[in-house]
Amino acid sequence: MSFIYTHYYSDRQTADIFKYFDDSKVMYNALFTHPFDYFRMLFGFENDSPHFDLYYKQMNNWYRVYESNIYNDSHTIIRFNAFLRLFSFGYYNVHTAFMCFISLIGFVCIYKFFINYMKDKSKELFFAVFLLPSVIFWCSGVLKEGLLIFGLGLLLYYSYSMINIRFSFIALFWIFVSLIILMFLKFYILITIFPLLIIYLIINNFHFKRSGLIYSAVVLLGVFVGLNIQFIFPDFNILTILVNKQQDFIHLAKAMNSGSIIEIGILEPNFWSFVINAPMAFFNTLFRPFFFESISPFIIMAGFENLLILVIMIFCILYVNIRKTSANLFWFCLYFVMITFILTGLITPVMGAIVRYKVPALPFLIILFLLILDKEKLLNKFPFLKKHL
Repeated sequence: MSFIYTHYYSDRQTADIFKYFDDSKVMYNALFTHPFDYFRMLFGFENDSPHFDLYYKQMNNWYRVYESNIYNDSHTIIRFNAFLRLFSFGYYNVHTAFMCFISLIGFVCIYKFFINYMKDKSKELFFAVFLLPSVIFWCSGVLKEGLLIFGLGLLLYYSYSMINIRFSFIALFWIFVSLIILMFLKFYILITIFPLLIIYLIINNFHFKRSGLIYSAVVLLGVFVGLNIQFIFPDFNILTILVNKQQDFIHLAKAMNSGSIIEIGILEPNFWSFVINAPMAFFNTLFRPFFFESISPFIIMAGFENLLILVIMIFCILYVNIRKTSANLFWFCLYFVMITFILTGLITPVMGAIVRYKVPALPFLIILFLLILDKEKLLNKFPFLKKHL
């Protein structure tokens, strides 16, 4: 990734892996002149007074071009880099190595969570978690995706461990850390995965039947609460927030003259507008970009990855066995993928950004189809695969 952003996207002010790293130097330098300012900015403690504009106005990415009332998750990655500078002494490759290490921890935790139910498909699970090209790419740089995978992995593994193996304060601590990471990176990922995980653990331990109905009922309840939360918190109207977020993204994409803008349905702050646009949003996130709709080598590679995923999905559907599937795990993955993909498609008008923003849910998509795959039936049809699977 460093090679690509050094030689292909050479503008450091717009290169994602460098722009937050460069901004973090401003925060880090405060440690030597005003150390209390450094720690207040690092931990977000009373750091919004005009005094701190002395630092923020030197940064290019602390304030967004189109600022809204949603927490700016760029602050988190700037703070992350400012913290790592304590050990890296400003060498970017140290930051990369650290991010690769913690994202690997996240992948291992996700693998350990699912392997409990997929021991007969361990190689396929390994591919789904560790070897998806776009997931490897976006988690190999100093970006939010590596931290997201780290947070997701910790949450899944330690929640399962604490409930099904033994209670421990260490597990509780790491669950708390994971919640903090997700809350300050991608809040919508947190409010999607956490309720689904609670449902999963309850069904798994109390062996409730009709898990699909339970998941559907809770998701519908969550939608109802989300649509009416403004009556409790007047400044938090979810539909308006999403509409503004989409408009901000469209304006930014046009201002940056993005080469991979696609047409998406323009949202209005009413529920019906979201319902109408949700199917196309899900389709765009799942299948686009197509490998033939851009001359950009990165879009072409992402298109071929989507084609590979489509082939995997078709094979899993052709050789399906619902009876051997863990219904609880199936619905858990299905709703996480659906909600994440729909939100991504509703808000994002740029194919390159879609590829990136669906990364946290992509392993869950492949695992979803592996769960319904009848491996024995597939191997009987294609005996030569036995050497590999």
